[in-house]
Amino acid sequence: MKTLSRTRRAATILAASAAVAAFLARDYRAGAQGVTRFPGSVSSGPIELTADGLALVTANPDNDTITVFDVQADRNRKIGEIRVGSEPNGVAVNPTGTRAYVANTVSGTVSVIALQRGAVHPGRVIANVRVGTEPYAVLVTPNGRKVFVANSRSNSITIIDANTNAPYKTIENVGFEPRGLAITNDGDDDETLYVTQFLAVPVAGKLDGEDDSKTALVTSIDVGREAVSRTIVLRPMIDSGFKAAGDAIARVAPPAAITEESLRFTTGAYPNQLNSIAIRGSFAIVPNTGASPNGPTRFDVNTQALVNVIDLNRDADTGRTINIHRAVADQTVTPRLFFTQPWAIAAKHRADQALVVSQASNVVMKLNIDPTTGAPTVVRDPSNTGRTLQVAVGKAPRGIAINAGDTRAYVMNYISRDVSVIDLTRNPETVIATIRSAAAPDTGSLDEAIHIGKELYITSVGEFDPAAAGGQAIRGRMSNNGWGSCGSCHPFGLSDNVVWIFAAGPRRTIPQHTDYDLTDPNLQRSFNWSSIFDEQEDFELNIRNVSGGQGLIVGADGIAPDAPVAAFTPVNANRRQLKVRGVNAWDAIKAYIKCGIRAPISPVDKNEPDVV
Repeated sequence: MKTLSRTRRAATILAASAAVAAFLARDYRAGAQGVTRFPGSVSSGPIELTADGLALVTANPDNDTITVFDVQADRNRKIGEIRVGSEPNGVAVNPTGTRAYVANTVSGTVSVIALQRGAVHPGRVIANVRVGTEPYAVLVTPNGRKVFVANSRSNSITIIDANTNAPYKTIENVGFEPRGLAITNDGDDDETLYVTQFLAVPVAGKLDGEDDSKTALVTSIDVGREAVSRTIVLRPMIDSGFKAAGDAIARVAPPAAITEESLRFTTGAYPNQLNSIAIRGSFAIVPNTGASPNGPTRFDVNTQALVNVIDLNRDADTGRTINIHRAVADQTVTPRLFFTQPWAIAAKHRADQALVVSQASNVVMKLNIDPTTGAPTVVRDPSNTGRTLQVAVGKAPRGIAINAGDTRAYVMNYISRDVSVIDLTRNPETVIATIRSAAAPDTGSLDEAIHIGKELYITSVGEFDPAAAGGQAIRGRMSNNGWGSCGSCHPFGLSDNVVWIFAAGPRRTIPQHTDYDLTDPNLQRSFNWSSIFDEQEDFELNIRNVSGGQGLIVGADGIAPDAPVAAFTPVNANRRQLKVRGVNAWDAIKAYIKCGIRAPISPVDKNEPDVV
């Protein structure tokens, strides 16, 4: 049945191509009234194109708005912003381009927006639908009749009737933290919804902390029956392609001096942080941050940039996982920029390719997808085949959308609050425009300090003010060649749920919203499980020793790394720090941890009595 239905889907795509091409040539003000069904599969994300490719909608999580753009004929102009609920993270548009749906994570609602393309105002909210706890992703079915919402904290999927804007069913127990959604286009009775579970789960009989101690899961939902069909296991990668100088669990200590010869222990990695999923042909592609927790810790054997592939005909892992970091390491030219924290993906419509976004390294890379096996391969830069193709975009990209003609890709940049427009017809692909989506915080405000701290927390690179006025900006201090960031192990400032085998012993990542009292940011706890640090500045050494960077505390010249802060030694307030837009870099990170990390919202158990 699945094989036949996918054949029908291919026919549907071919039949719809002419209609899509016609809409691409239409005037923007004409709207998309003729489109009644999406021509292919659909994926969730914070940025979405209308089916005719003429308008673009993106979420602004920190501004509580969405922005609508006119992108016809590369106009790339902002039409306006629409205020929605608190912390919008997901956006979906119906096939006719007349409705947008926005998942408001903190509000626990989906805003339904009547889009008014060509009008003075881009649209208006006509309903706010109550769903589950922390809705993160939203997706409209290809026929436009149903809206699926992933409730990341209540581990459920809410289904909304698109005709009445009423939620009519909740699918419970879809897995741990549902985040990414993708749906096939096999016909209304045969479609399947795939839901990524954000964090991996333990493997029975394995010691937590081993490189294969957990597996990632993707839930398959039968759209016709509106019920869970099965759970797909994404297997760990036995050999990540990088070697360690010891084996902590096996009690093999590394030598005092690490040499190339001492790097002889094979490391694995299990997929984790599954934020996005895309469908191409008979395969689903799942980028993720792989965890390699067994010690000894070293920047290139901690986290990996994995891409897993699911065979949709069997609903099973193909076993053809790749590590993008390995492709970067194999470059014959330098400098290298590793692809840290793969966060979002979009598949092309007419070619067996996909574009993957690195949230931490601020680049987009291209994958070829074998149409028979689903095996992904990293594409080299045609202008310099000694390196991988990397398209630099804005800061902290979190979403990507590709138009129906595969001529443009649009990247939502969370921190820089803009959209990068990539011309996919050029060789190599090139950013041709950057469109402002939402306003940045006021200069000199606490919000600006928090925002800069979040930027540094997420990035694996870092861009800093020159040491002297008129000099060159300082770049690349946060890690070794862009490998690793605070956010690699603390997504959203919280926990990746990994037990890391450090020299001090096994340590599960601690969510950092608990570092300071939520009612008084001047009150803090002792840090780490065993209270080995007494101030945030002690963690600056992690940038150097764990991520392989140079750190943010500098000497008299404003560039060379100064001695790091020693544990339980009071910080000298006059110590020099790198600056970002005039703000002390480490002070900004501290401001983000104190005031910018939101605590998870706990779902309410309807069967429990109220607690007074």
